[in-house]
Amino acid sequence: MSNLVIRSITGLFFGLAMIGAFLWGPTATAVLFLLWVFVGSHEFYQLTGASSHRAWGGIVLGVTFYIFFFLIGSEVLTYQDLVFLLPVFVLLMTLELVVLRPHFAMDFARVLMGWVYVALPMSLVSSYAFIPGKYTPWLPITFFAMLWVNDSGAYFVGRALGKTKLFEKVSPKKTWEGFVGGLLATVLCGLGCSQIDMIQSDLFLMTTSHWIVLSLIISIFGTIGDLIESHLKRTANVKDSGVLIPGHGGVLDRFDGYLMAMPMAYTFVYLIYRI
Repeated sequence: MSNLVIRSITGLFFGLAMIGAFLWGPTATAVLFLLWVFVGSHEFYQLTGASSHRAWGGIVLGVTFYIFFFLIGSEVLTYQDLVFLLPVFVLLMTLELVVLRPHFAMDFARVLMGWVYVALPMSLVSSYAFIPGKYTPWLPITFFAMLWVNDSGAYFVGRALGKTKLFEKVSPKKTWEGFVGGLLATVLCGLGCSQIDMIQSDLFLMTTSHWIVLSLIISIFGTIGDLIESHLKRTANVKDSGVLIPGHGGVLDRFDGYLMAMPMAYTFVYLIYRI
């Protein structure tokens, strides 16, 4: 069985699981993304060569922040309650006194980078679904639909027409033609979302212009996220971040575009509903 077939089959089941969780509700979404935070953080610390105790410290920090952010999105907690995470930072710094390893500042910075790169973007998904004032599955579903369309469009157009390298030092196979193909496909997907009554009934403040801008944000920053993860893997001299998802690699391989696109999309949609 070719890698493309395996990738397509696992991608289908992965997509159905994601959409099913969003439709099921915020709790199912939270549980699924808690798994992604845990595994993705573990992959990041493996890629960056973090020691075992620092990796687990980073994972605990990421998971704790994720739970806090979910409770904030569910309006159980407020943003002010994030102050209770400060003791976690203090305890992690205190642990460095116990271990007394050299270059602890650089190693601790690596722990924090795992939180910023993996846990923080992953934590936004539940809150993103609550931006309109109540939970709606359509915000995360349309986000991932556009992200996946961007990946597919870039892959197939790049494979058929790609000649001009996009960023050869980081990702030799990516081309400008593929990037433009993914961008146009994503805009078409965004336009399609704007015409679906079921979606617009929940997201009535989203105009066609908003959908176009959102699609551009997801395509551009999704591509940047892909390049950043490629650079991370190239630095670590590995092909994939993990092996959890056959045909795709690890969680970071599957969510590379998401990690950069979600913070930007979140900010844009938040501004639409708050201004």
